[in-house]
Amino acid sequence: MPVIATAGHVDHGKSALVRALTGIEPDRYREERERGLTLDLGFAHTTTSDGVVLDLVDVPGHVDYLRTMIAGMAEASIALLVVDAREGMREQTREHLLVIESLGVSTGVVAISRVDLVDGERLREVRDDIVARLRTSSVTWSAVVDTSATEGIGIAELSDELARAVEACAHAGNERNLMPARLFIDRSFTVAGRGTVVTGTLGAGALAIGDELIHARTGARTQVRGLQRHGNDIQMMTSGGRIAVNLTDIAVNDLARGDALIAPGSWHETDVADVAVQLAANATLGTGRGLTAHIGSARIPVNLRPVGGDSGIEHQWHRCRFESPLPLVPGDRCVLRRTGDGEVVGSFTVNDVHPVARPSLAQPDGTFDEQLRHHGWVTVARAAMLTGRVVEPHVAGMVAAQSVVNKTRAALLQQLVVGEVDLATLSPVERELIQQTKGVTVEHGRARTAQHDAALDSPLLRRLREEGLSTSAIDAADRQVLSRLVRLGAVVGHDDVYFHHEVIESLRPSLEALWSARPDGFTVAELRDALGITRKHALPLVNCLDHLGLTKRVGDHRVRGRATHT
Repeated sequence: MPVIATAGHVDHGKSALVRALTGIEPDRYREERERGLTLDLGFAHTTTSDGVVLDLVDVPGHVDYLRTMIAGMAEASIALLVVDAREGMREQTREHLLVIESLGVSTGVVAISRVDLVDGERLREVRDDIVARLRTSSVTWSAVVDTSATEGIGIAELSDELARAVEACAHAGNERNLMPARLFIDRSFTVAGRGTVVTGTLGAGALAIGDELIHARTGARTQVRGLQRHGNDIQMMTSGGRIAVNLTDIAVNDLARGDALIAPGSWHETDVADVAVQLAANATLGTGRGLTAHIGSARIPVNLRPVGGDSGIEHQWHRCRFESPLPLVPGDRCVLRRTGDGEVVGSFTVNDVHPVARPSLAQPDGTFDEQLRHHGWVTVARAAMLTGRVVEPHVAGMVAAQSVVNKTRAALLQQLVVGEVDLATLSPVERELIQQTKGVTVEHGRARTAQHDAALDSPLLRRLREEGLSTSAIDAADRQVLSRLVRLGAVVGHDDVYFHHEVIESLRPSLEALWSARPDGFTVAELRDALGITRKHALPLVNCLDHLGLTKRVGDHRVRGRATHT
């Protein structure tokens, strides 16, 4: 289920509302409870009367803990913005709102707290100010809910509003369920009898008991021993919810907040990415140095350099270099802060996790084609890592940008202008692509652009197919047609013995059987005996097989040729 994270100025009653909603104390440390000040992330949950689970992360409101607030909000689907009725929107309220918008959180619920301590006029004034400020927000906000945690005012209404937001997010679906697993850790500890446990909001994919994971920072492998949600053991969890993961073969001292656990071989870990920056009002990047990026629970120093020339200036495209690698996909959003004073200057969206083009030529517009344009033909798995999308193969299990597809097809058509193309000489991608190209005819293992050739309907061709491997001599009257059939690739021959191309192709299983029995290759005699033919036909046959690349002569033996390796 979607996670809700609180937001708002220090001492505006966020933790008190969480307690009133759930009955759980979110302040986990004695110091927090004694001081009445949230210092770290707190966690609570409840189930409404309608059966909707409210999964809450309580964040600190003090300016000194903004990085902790960002870690709690980063993977949340819903923001609960809390504003004290006496003080109204304050500095941290506005900064938290900027963080919410920068992270791309789409849904928000607004609660005015401590309404029992103000009169009606003050309450209207605060509400009007909130509504005016949120009118231009990128977040879809609920109607403002008046609350008092101590008096129980509005708690049921707030619960209902949060439940509606949760159900709306759940019904909207989550494309990240289709991605491989990625969990940014916000806590790590040990449990007696179980060992290492980490918690976090599962930002992508799904986790199940027995799954293998990689600790991205060190490359250490671990396995999911157990899963818990809200203290209950579960077998599997999809993205978007809070989760506790019991891990094998990794020490708690080797883990830290901000570390990522990822599905093996499924994420591109990068220290450079092309991004689109969104600056806060009146903010600048300066030299692009001295900045910190926050993603998930991680924070990492970065440098930014403009790319893309005039287009880049218009779209605020930059090349971002991270101090250390992170597992990223296009679409990931990061909050940007100045490292010196901690001020939020904006955010960026990752558009390309593996930029290849020179900065002046880069065009990181976030499109599928641009993300793959400089990588040629790649596997479906690699394309998914580079684009962050579920990818269907174009041909032969491979994917490419449309410009690469067009270039490959144009090269093939250029070959066809010169003459026929033997499919055995092509790569699997080229072979499948040429067969899908409009206006190209493929027969007998050869591709051509010409219309159907009359020679292909000749009785001679039908006779050679029917005779199989024991073909008879060719009459003088058929020599001209025979020459045409050889040029078309429909017939192959050696020493005046000819075979139909389809007959030759049908031998592949027999060849494989011979190589299984004789890995070092077979002789002409062994081929003759296996096929039950005479030496008269066996010797020309192996020469035809050599010519077509089905076999290769090594001494007196025939080993696999190029056409059996592709």
